[in-house]
Amino acid sequence: MRPFKDQCGVALPLAMFLLVGLTGLLVVFVSMAGTDPAVSANLNDTTRSRYAADAGIEWAFDQLVQQTALDPMSNFKAVVTAVLNNNGGVMATNMTLPGLTPTFGTFSVTARNDNLVNDDQITGQPVDLLGGSNTDTNDVVILTATGTFNGVTRQIQQVVMHVDMNIPGGLNLPGLGTNTAFSGNAFTINGNDTNVDDTAGTCAPVWGIGVGDAGMEAAVQSSLSNQQKDNVTGKPQSAGPGFGDNTITPDATLTPAQIAKFVNAVKPYADMSLQATGSSQLDYQNVGDTCSTNLGDPNCWGTRSNPKIVYVKGSLDPGQAFYALRMSGNSTGAGILIVEDGDVSITGNFRWEGLVVVTGQYSGLWYGGGGNQTIYGGVVVNETALANSEVEVDSMGNAKVLYSCQAVNNVRNMRRLFRLASWREL
Repeated sequence: MRPFKDQCGVALPLAMFLLVGLTGLLVVFVSMAGTDPAVSANLNDTTRSRYAADAGIEWAFDQLVQQTALDPMSNFKAVVTAVLNNNGGVMATNMTLPGLTPTFGTFSVTARNDNLVNDDQITGQPVDLLGGSNTDTNDVVILTATGTFNGVTRQIQQVVMHVDMNIPGGLNLPGLGTNTAFSGNAFTINGNDTNVDDTAGTCAPVWGIGVGDAGMEAAVQSSLSNQQKDNVTGKPQSAGPGFGDNTITPDATLTPAQIAKFVNAVKPYADMSLQATGSSQLDYQNVGDTCSTNLGDPNCWGTRSNPKIVYVKGSLDPGQAFYALRMSGNSTGAGILIVEDGDVSITGNFRWEGLVVVTGQYSGLWYGGGGNQTIYGGVVVNETALANSEVEVDSMGNAKVLYSCQAVNNVRNMRRLFRLASWREL
């Protein structure tokens, strides 16, 4: 008998086995080669549709900012409310990307108010129950954009917020306590709307002096003589003339917490951040004299067409032995001037268009030294530590605080005060 170790005839079955195996692998590779392009195409379409949705968010954001800026008497709440009430909040339907045809993708965008349950988890703000679905009362709106490319759609949702602060009076003293002293009769505190060219504005008047509570109201009123009270005008709190005691009024719509929130949101975007210390106070003369030739110069603190944010950080000075910021000479500026933890001294000729916010510990504002000093917009002095803040108007200065809706809205509409937040894909 022939031994079993004889392997004659094995080659053919082995070759057939290998052929079948390789054929199976080839089928798999061919199948994968056929599906990979489809997978890649789907991934490409999904990515491009997501980018189209992102473009829709950017477009809608830009529309809201531009519409707010177009009307100097308008504000973000009014613009959003108009959008919510127009076509159910639909801002765009199958819109093409700027400069491209529909083959590159389209987007649709809808806006809604943040009034639904759990919207606070998206926005980080209290739900806008007061406004409901048709009215924005908190400067927050939710955008939903749908991007479409080659039949594939993706949705993105994002929150648009506007950093803002209510200005209830020409001069606002909402803090723990502010001492007021008025010398002479050459000053004006006016809550009636005044344009920056000194013509009468069309916005509703605000208080001449808005304060935190009834105790502060009495203290401010007692610091003014009967003659000086004629220089404080604005919205009356009761029937009667709009000047004097009748327009020095407590108002809870501006609180220290709101001011702190506003300052913390604004100061990271300041054009200039300055630091004062006990041994080195900031002393500026003739601010604004370089704006006509160089808007980026450190001595240019903004113009009407290019307002700036200027943030000054003082130091804790219980004895108030120095001013964190002194301004003298002939100075002009426009935008938001924030001084935190320190006093401000304004002398000479001074003109500011926008907001002046003096807040924090040992904060105060002093007008004096002759010259004409006018702020168009609003002034806030907010003491947060002890009731020892000071607002003082010296008889030598021709000081004016004129509420100006035009000036306030000009800085409110700065693009840096609008935020995109809480992006998520649906």
